[in-house]
Amino acid sequence: MGLSFTARNQESRHMESLTDPAFKVKAIYVDSEGVKWFGTSRGLCRYNNLTWRYYTDADYLVGNQVNALIFDETDYGNELWVATSEGISVVLIDTDGITGSTSYTTEQGLIDNEVSHMVIDSRHGKFFGSEGGITHFHDGTMDSILFPDYYFSMFGTPVRKMDLYGDTLYIAQDGGIGRLISGVDGITGASRWDGDYGTSPFSTDIKSVKVKGEEIQYFGTEVGVQTHTDYFAKEGWDLYSTDEGLVHNEVISIAEDPEGGMWFGTFGGVSNLAEGVWTSYTTEDGLLNDTVYDIGFDLDGSVWFGTGAGACRLKDGVFQDFITALPDQIAPSMQFRIMYNKHSANLHMSYQLDSPGPISVRLYNLSGMLVGTWQDLPADAGDHQVEIAFPHHTGKGPQEGIYVMQMIQGARVYSRKMLIFY
Repeated sequence: MGLSFTARNQESRHMESLTDPAFKVKAIYVDSEGVKWFGTSRGLCRYNNLTWRYYTDADYLVGNQVNALIFDETDYGNELWVATSEGISVVLIDTDGITGSTSYTTEQGLIDNEVSHMVIDSRHGKFFGSEGGITHFHDGTMDSILFPDYYFSMFGTPVRKMDLYGDTLYIAQDGGIGRLISGVDGITGASRWDGDYGTSPFSTDIKSVKVKGEEIQYFGTEVGVQTHTDYFAKEGWDLYSTDEGLVHNEVISIAEDPEGGMWFGTFGGVSNLAEGVWTSYTTEDGLLNDTVYDIGFDLDGSVWFGTGAGACRLKDGVFQDFITALPDQIAPSMQFRIMYNKHSANLHMSYQLDSPGPISVRLYNLSGMLVGTWQDLPADAGDHQVEIAFPHHTGKGPQEGIYVMQMIQGARVYSRKMLIFY
């Protein structure tokens, strides 16, 4: 039997075109069932390893720009709190997805509708960071934590990120590190860390924070990862930068994996520090985009990255399972064809570029598994024809089925389906 193929543009999607905003993923949460939740610039996405489901302001959310996610297990059920640019939505979730929601805005007591980050304490109290300060939601009451009332403990600048260790709330701000104490009787102040007297000595432009305990705290800055150890505010400071192995010095996200390894998302890729060894990934290694807003850890040991162009997963050293757009949003067309020749065991591609720019190609099977990647393809404006070897993992040629080829030029992504059967 012969080989048949089709290269119709059946499912052309985009993560960014020249006129549309980028499809950003700023928040990731993996629940106890292994379901992935992604906060995107166009809504909330749920992925259960089989299917993708999207939620927007047309159903359960107060806004579509999702900035942060936190989970709370209550007597009423499992709740996912979703911080958006239009307020907070708390959604009830079960094994099938979202079953209901309640939203909060400035009308219900938020300081600002645009909430940048959230954390939850051991008493189920929530802290919502924003440009104007922090809203503390506890026992059905919203209290405002404002700079004029806590000027010894925080700065009069927008709240970027927060982290809780015990009862101490650490706040990443331009100006330094804010610190508050969350107690049963309410919020009290702690001394903030700024550039005076040797506290926060390398930078006071704090973009992210992760506290492992009193023994060490990590603060992302524009000059690298600033660390603090021990108990004394004026001592124990150190810096990780590109000189030590960090992929890029501007650190915007920090996460700790289940084995205690540290991950640092930057504007130039992502770095892992485990047992003193640095490992970094960029788009040249298969990372979807070099701006890494958030990092999450799956139950199977893989790592998810929320980036400036979608989300991707690193599993067993290979990037796979990319989410790059919402359904039914069609990209501008590119002249792009793909076919497989069983005699040469190669893929034949032809494409036309309106403007010059680096080209990369990724091939997936229909389940979303990344089969192969190619870089350094001809990138001049004009028509091109190339032949690339099909990655034969079994040595017997490709399996029958549908494959999806993605061609990426800058911030634009184009896809074609290819059906192979013998």
